[in-house]
Formats: sequence, structure tokens, C-alpha cells
Amino acid sequence: MSDAFFVAENLNLSFGGVHAVRDVSFEVNQGDVFSIIGPNGAGKTTIFNLISRLYDVDGNGTMRFDGDDITRIAPCDVARRGIARTFQNTELFEHETVLQNLLIGRHVHRKTTFLSEMFFTPSVARQELQFRKSVEDVIDLLDLQSYRNQVIANLPYGVRKMVEVARALCIEPKLLLLDEPSSGLNPEETEDVVFWIEDINEELGATIIMVEHDMNLVTSTSNRVMAMADGGVIAIGSPAEIQNHPDVLRAYLGD
Repeated sequence: MSDAFFVAENLNLSFGGVHAVRDVSFEVNQGDVFSIIGPNGAGKTTIFNLISRLYDVDGNGTMRFDGDDITRIAPCDVARRGIARTFQNTELFEHETVLQNLLIGRHVHRKTTFLSEMFFTPSVARQELQFRKSVEDVIDLLDLQSYRNQVIANLPYGVRKMVEVARALCIEPKLLLLDEPSSGLNPEETEDVVFWIEDINEELGATIIMVEHDMNLVTSTSNRVMAMADGGVIAIGSPAEIQNHPDVLRAYLGD
């Protein structure tokens, strides 16, 4: 059995007889940025939904993370294991501030009880101070200082995308799943994404699996790339190898 940081073996998932994912296997080493590319409907986001335990793997497929089998763990345990994700369309609390959204990301580290929180005991106060410091560190990392107290609904789309990444980072993930981080962004904002992916990977030490359509972003940030089509894997390799792979070119451009 492989000792890679994250290992997926023979992942399958069908909806009403339609194969969304077919025999997908891949490995991600600790500290890597691993990208998944492919046309719409290739099964990329479905892979994320399997890792997040929103869906159950069909058959005997398995997923291992940091040495543990996570194939059948409860969805609520995913974040506690150190896996966080973002979504293609932002999923934030629209009428709360940036700060409040990020503090929600710290909930997984809560060690106090409902009763102690109701009476705001000293341990609760200490925990709140620790949570606030952790959140402020993430705000500084992603340059969100000027948006700290603004309501999400009043923010431009590009900033919302960054806030969602920031909330995921507040979990202190060992593995971060980024679902199309450049979707809906302009070229300048996409260039900023390159820098904060590098910062997250290098400064926080997070391993990253990214679903992405922008090949410039993929090439700039990824150690390895997996190309998919029709639910299956076409090829896995370096960005240069994938860009020049004949089966990948055929899937994107046709014969």
C-alpha cells in the first residue's frame, strides 16, 4: 500500500446508471499542489464530493489520508481530520461580516461546552482570544484587513472567493481542496490567486488539491496534474507532460 499523504484507489460513483467517476486512482504527496483538469462533466468536482464525504464511494474504492482510511467516515469528521474545501460558487453567510465568517471556520477546534459558553467562563474567554488571533493571522496572510468588518453581501465576487479560502484556512487544514478558485475572476485577480496559493502551500505547509480550468494557473502552481474526461483518468504527470499528452489534446480538441 502506498505511503503517499492522500491516496485514492478505484473510485467509482454512478447516478442512475450514469458513471460520474470511473475507476479513478491517484496519489498526492505531502506538500504538493495537485491539480485536476478536464472538460465540464469530467467528474472533477465529484471527486471533491467523495473526499468531503458528501457522496459514498460505490463498490470497493478506498481513500486514505495521512495514513488513515477515510472512505466511510462521517461527513462531520472530515474537517476534524484536517481536510477543508472551497466551492466553485461561494458558500458564505451573506449577511455576516468577513470576521464572523472566518470565526465560523474555527468552530471545529472548539473545546468548551454549551454550558460554559452560556456563562462565558474564563476558559471560553481564552478560547475566543485564541480563535481571534488565528483568524487575524489568516486575514494578514490573504491581505483582507480592509474587509474585516464588511458584510459579505457588499463585497465584490473576487473578494468573496478569497474570504471563502480564508475560512477554509481557519480550520488549519493539512489538505485543502480548492474548487475552481479562479472561476469568475478577472486576469488580475487570477494572478493574485497564484501568489496566495504559493503562500498557503509554503507558509502554512498545506497540501493542495485543486480543480481548475485556467491552464496558466495550473502550470504556475502545480507539481502534478491529473487530466480527466467522461469520469475517467486520461493521464497524470507534470504540467508540461499533460499539456503535450496526445490523449489529453484529443479530449480537449477532438481528433
